[in-house]
Amino acid sequence: MARKALRAAIGVAVLLSCAANTQTLRGYVQTYGAEPHTYAGIVSGGKVYAVYPPEKEAELRKLQGQTLEFSVRFLDPPQGEGGLFLKDGCVTPLSWRTLDE
Repeated sequence: MARKALRAAIGVAVLLSCAANTQTLRGYVQTYGAEPHTYAGIVSGGKVYAVYPPEKEAELRKLQGQTLEFSVRFLDPPQGEGGLFLKDGCVTPLSWRTLDE
């Protein structure tokens, strides 16, 4: 019985830590760098966040020029090439939707 309660408590703690690190951003996607070393960033509220992993970058590049709302998880330490160069941090987009109609 005590083990089940402990497992449940650990599960809740993990979920809360993930939720606490998730945030909503409104902004747009911009590509940085020069071929063949380009990477995507999310520009929101005057800040620029690198996008990681590369699979998410490829999906988001197709949406350049549109205003989006993103649900993101901040990564610490920053990862990927963009994480080395974009000043405000690194995010993994969990979901997004287009705000332009």
